[in-house]
Amino acid sequence: MTYRPRDFWERRLSQHFDLRGTGEPGLSLAYNRACYALRRRVLDRALREAGVDPRGRRVLDVGCGTGFFTRHYLARGASVTGVDIAPVSVERLARELPEARFVLADVSESVPEGRYDIVNAFDVLYHITDDAGWEAAVRHLCGAVDSLGTLLLTDTFAELPGLADHNRSRPLARYRTLLAAEGLEIREVYPTHVLLNRELGALRVLNRLPALLYAADRVLLALGAGHDDPVVSKLLVAQRKR
Repeated sequence: MTYRPRDFWERRLSQHFDLRGTGEPGLSLAYNRACYALRRRVLDRALREAGVDPRGRRVLDVGCGTGFFTRHYLARGASVTGVDIAPVSVERLARELPEARFVLADVSESVPEGRYDIVNAFDVLYHITDDAGWEAAVRHLCGAVDSLGTLLLTDTFAELPGLADHNRSRPLARYRTLLAAEGLEIREVYPTHVLLNRELGALRVLNRLPALLYAADRVLLALGAGHDDPVVSKLLVAQRKR
């Protein structure tokens, strides 16, 4: 079946308008909550170490999905615009979170007008499988970053064979080249998981114990694990040069 992004995400989010829809639909809601709780911890660490406080900042939440990061930024006092390719996402979140703004768009074609202090794109760019569309999306996101603003995006930053039709990872060097051309400099790259959100093979029974995996990942990330693992998702922090 040909991957059509809007149809794919509209169908998936209509079936699961919760963290399974944007995460791992074949695993439990508790498992997905653990994955996202870990993402949130890594995000907060990245913002803290970059010296960025979301309070009062303008945030563009790209691929807002079911609103996990939108809610997190709102709770931290930010002014948030969410953008998603799926109409169900924009329509439902506009009703649930009237304090935020939501825009229906494919970021490989356009992003909402304006500049933002923080552009947040978790688990978005590797779902753009067309190279030209991916490059356009990266440029659009860079263009949305205000002076001294911050771009946050995730990928494994390694070319991986055998991925699902809706996934395509790109190496860090390709991101670095595009970001530099748009005036952004990579500051740091943080692993977001080690055991969670990956295929565990013979140990996949551990997926039934997400609290254990979450605790283990917190320890492993604190010890510096995951940086050189090509299948581990990572959060890239880039900032517009002065």
